Order: sequence, then structure tokens, then C-alpha cells
Amino acid sequence: MTMTHEFSIQHTATPPFRRRRSRARSVLAAVVSGVLAAAGTVVGTTSAQAAVPSSFTLTGSGFGHGVGMPQYGAYQMARQGSASWDVLQHYYSGGKVAWRTTTGNNILVQVYGKDPVGRSGYGDTKTTTRVTVSGGDWRLGNEDGKTLAAGTGTETFDVTVTAGGRSRITVNGTKYYDQLLRINWSGTRYYKPTGKTAVATIAGAHGSYKHGRLTATARGGVPNITNDVLLNTEYLYGIAEMPSSWGLNGGLSALAAQAITARSYVVTKPLAAACRCNVVDDVRDQYYSGWKKESEGTGARYGKVWKKAVDATTSSRTRARVLTYGGTAVAAHYYSSSGGRTANSEDVWSSRIAYERSVSDPYSKAAPGNSYASWTRKLTQAQARTLFGLADVQSIRVSAKWSSGQARTLTATSSTGRTATVTGKADTIRSKVGARTTAGSMPAAWITKIAAG
Repeated sequence: MTMTHEFSIQHTATPPFRRRRSRARSVLAAVVSGVLAAAGTVVGTTSAQAAVPSSFTLTGSGFGHGVGMPQYGAYQMARQGSASWDVLQHYYSGGKVAWRTTTGNNILVQVYGKDPVGRSGYGDTKTTTRVTVSGGDWRLGNEDGKTLAAGTGTETFDVTVTAGGRSRITVNGTKYYDQLLRINWSGTRYYKPTGKTAVATIAGAHGSYKHGRLTATARGGVPNITNDVLLNTEYLYGIAEMPSSWGLNGGLSALAAQAITARSYVVTKPLAAACRCNVVDDVRDQYYSGWKKESEGTGARYGKVWKKAVDATTSSRTRARVLTYGGTAVAAHYYSSSGGRTANSEDVWSSRIAYERSVSDPYSKAAPGNSYASWTRKLTQAQARTLFGLADVQSIRVSAKWSSGQARTLTATSSTGRTATVTGKADTIRSKVGARTTAGSMPAAWITKIAAG
């Protein structure tokens, strides 16, 4: 989705209102002043400009962009007895949860490599990384399935690329070259399925990988590594977008709703040539940590809860529940919590998405553990001056809101009565105003109060 932002600052000068003082009134004022001084009374000078605050406190609610399902809202709905499909059909207007045969069941997740979607600050730039396989047997092969090397026990693989654009992996001092190289380990469907379970890790990646295999190619002079996994089980078991512990506190259907949205998102993603992947492993798509998520907690206590929720949304390896609109699976947005009402997509970004309409959300604030049900941020006088482009700032107010209640326009007034406005899409307000606060960011655009001090 292409997102464009509108952000503007407008100033309005209040012309000074002056009244000519008559000579008689000037003389009278001088006489009165002299009499008071003779009586020992000191007359203070009252400034026409009231003292400006040294800072402002912004009070708000919610965390995230506001479009689609708030995860804390889903959690509270689940605690109140809603099924996963009820949760999704509440937050996605006109959406329906339906059983579908999931095509492209094997998906490729980029776990190391250059950013393929043009997001600044993301992706890997180091030209070399290291893969470690622990706990079982391993095999290095090429695209044709030929075994190049194999062994038992913990092993490291140094992965880089050649000047000619081929992948190079060094293991046990021997270098292997090809356009595509694959690292397999035991206990997977690719290599010794009944063998001892092994786990792979990658330097620079945030996950660990029990399932699938790692495929290494070269992209732009940097190794490009994907974890090749099954969608309905191996991939979804590793999605780390919602706390698994919620399932032990009445929130199992919220976890199931999260699994459905995660699956629905992926089935809309074809293989991208830029990364030879369907999705990447972080918030550019969805946060995937693999075995770390599946094994979390003592004895994988929390991981088992998450797996139970995922399994509740499938009937077979290739048939599962997805979120649809007009009969087609959709890629739906979600975030942490709202400030009382979700947002229309076009009020936050630019595109109107039919199933992402503003709906009431009394649930997010009521959910236990929601530390962003209420929050504050500080804006110093200097930061306020910079934000609004005024010589000083006497007061700030939210002068216009989007239908969600998110701030659309902030109006500042100076000590001389001059005003300036900052206006924009909700996510632009969130980022621009947040960047000027002492914290450097703002959780959301639901601003409920702005006070001096």
C-alpha cells in the first residue's frame, strides 16, 4: 500500500488593537502616579504579554496507527466471551471469516538480507553472516538437491557473496559456491524427519529456526537468506505479534484472531523477486521469530498455548480460516490499542480500504495490562516554538479531530495572540508531534488533553 502524508503549519497574525491616548488622560495618569508614589505605594508594570509556560503536557490514549484490529481490544472481547470470528467481524467492517484452501502453502520468509520494500532503516547490510546449526545432523546442498557437505553436531557456516553475484558458504574450511545453496538440519520435513531435533540461528537475525530450511542467494552484494516453511503450521507457530500468555487469561480466541489475520496477510503476498521471498520477518510485514516463539516459557508453556490457538484455526495442513472481504482473502492491519474508537484507513494514511472503517472500541481501555490506556508526553516551550513556528507558545489545543477521535489539527496561540496550526493525517500528527516531545515519539494520535506544565 502506498501511503502519502499531509502535514502543514499555518500562521494567523492578530493585528494589534491600539487606541490613541488623549493628552488630558496622559496628564491625569502622571498625576495619579505621582500621588501614589508619594504615599509610598509602588506601582508594578503589568506586561501586556502573559508569561508563557515552560512546557506542555499532552495526555492521550492508545498505541499504534489505529487502523483495523487493536490487539488489546481483541483480548478484552475474548475475555468477555467473543469468538475469534466475532472479534474480526467487529473490527473489520463487512469482513467475513471463512474456510479456505490455502494455496502456496510453502512460503519463503526473508530472515537476513537487504530491504526489499524500500523502508529506510530496515534490512541487513553486512556482506557476511554466520549460520549455526545445533543439536543434530546437518547437510549443505545446492538447488538440484546435491549434497555438498554433511555432518553431525554443532556446526557453523560462514555465508557471503562473490563479486560475480553467487552465494558462497564456508564450512570446515572448505568454500562452496553456487547461485543458490541450502542448509538443512535433522528433525525437519526436508532432512531426516525422524532424526534428532536441531535448531538453526543466524548472526544478525532475531529468530531461531527449528522448522524448514535456510536458502541462501545473493542480492545486491549481501547474502539473502530465507526460511522455507509451511504456512499453516511452521510459519504461524513462529509469529510473535501477540503475548501467548493472554491465552491463559481468557484470551485464547484473541490469539486465534491474530493467527487468522496473520495467515490472511500472507496468502495475499506473492513471491517477490527483490528478496526471493513472500514476506520479511519484522514489522514491515509481520514479526516472525520462529522457534523462539514456539518454545517460549518454561517447558514451552506459552509456546504451547500459542500453537493451540493456531491449530484451532485449521482443519488440515492446507485448509484454514482466513479473513475475507467480498469473498477474497485480505491483508488486514492491526496494532496494539485504540483510544476508544478505531480509524478509517484514509484518515491515517491515504488509501480508503473498504473493510477498515472506524468502529467503536470500548474494549482496549478495559483490557488488563494495557499500559497505554492512558499516557503523557512533555513538550518544552522550545520544542513547541519549533513545532509551530511561533516566537513563543501560550497555549495549545486540539482544534479538529478525525472520526476516530485522533487529532487532526493542533492550534497554538502565542502571548501576542498570534496563532499557528499543525494539521495532517493521524499517523503524521503522531510522528511529527511525537518527534518534538522530550520522549522523541508519541504512542498514538488520540490526544485527550493538552495543559501547561
